[in-house]
Amino acid sequence: MTPWGEVALTHRRGSFQLRASFSFDREIGVLFGPSGAGKSTLLRLLAGLERPEEGRFCLGDRVLVDCARRIFTPPHRRRVGMVFQHLALFPHRTVEENVAYGVRDQDPLQARETARQWLRRVHLEGFEGRYPSQLSGGQSQRVALARSLAASPELLLLDEPFSALDGPLRRSLRRELRRLHEETKIPVIYVTHAIEDACALGHRIFFLQDGACTGNVKVEHLWNGSAQGEVFEALRWGNLLSGEFVLRDRKRFFSWEGGILEMALPSEGCPGPGRVFIAPHDVKVLYEGVVVDEDLRANVICGTVGENLTLGSLCRLSVETSSGVWQVEYPSGAYDAMDLKEGCAVRLAIRPGSVVPLGDGRKERER
Repeated sequence: MTPWGEVALTHRRGSFQLRASFSFDREIGVLFGPSGAGKSTLLRLLAGLERPEEGRFCLGDRVLVDCARRIFTPPHRRRVGMVFQHLALFPHRTVEENVAYGVRDQDPLQARETARQWLRRVHLEGFEGRYPSQLSGGQSQRVALARSLAASPELLLLDEPFSALDGPLRRSLRRELRRLHEETKIPVIYVTHAIEDACALGHRIFFLQDGACTGNVKVEHLWNGSAQGEVFEALRWGNLLSGEFVLRDRKRFFSWEGGILEMALPSEGCPGPGRVFIAPHDVKVLYEGVVVDEDLRANVICGTVGENLTLGSLCRLSVETSSGVWQVEYPSGAYDAMDLKEGCAVRLAIRPGSVVPLGDGRKERER
């Protein structure tokens, strides 16, 4: 099946070079990567706010950019909507007027009715006469989304629009965006450097690092072996180990510099060199004196807490061990009774089924 959008663009700015090549369907695609990777620059290229030096960008059956043929469609003719991190609502216009501006090519009465329809869809009935200064952060985001979607774009670009919002409001707006996408089927490219946003919102994640697309994966495959090891390296969050797969007493193990981890027994792929990935949320912290399941006792690692960060509904724990730093993720409040402060001794447990093989170990990540 032909993808809805195809991107193959090169852009240079000083010493930085962006080389983006990927395709997408009518889905929510998340453009994920660290600060400075080129995510916002890529959105500006897709919106027509900057010109690439080389390449091609197609949307549906239209060629919007083809540098070889000197085709460059200006922003107002692309039918591409964009919402920035710092909202561009007009402070002197009412909420209704802001949304109607997105369909200003319509008859004024029709534009007003379209604006009201979209305000109902984003649950802002009764806000028509308010001004941006009278809105909360979440309400302002809904107005910006309504204005972009009212124009029925063929692609919606979102540049970290929820990054300044707190946890509950952020989760609410993620659900709102998913609902609107299901209703309209307008494809979305959403920029973020927060993996929780990527997992909760996207259907597919595109990884951008140092100006290059390093891979893409469906969200449901993010933490399993169908994703490339390079994808996990782009995340910079997780536990990636290099070593040897070993069969012993009809069990499968992974031997690495820090010891041996028991794995679930697969039908193939053993023995030999390779790498494994353990997702942070699959690493459990053991309470002292509490009896745990047998599979949790299979792989126990001792260490000390290096850092404990609370990010909305999630906590991220870095645990220093003799073989490197392990990363742990869990719901806020899950281990409150343990008082996991810096320097606190802890034991970590990993189920065999959570040790996911990634293939050969030719590209070893530093730990």
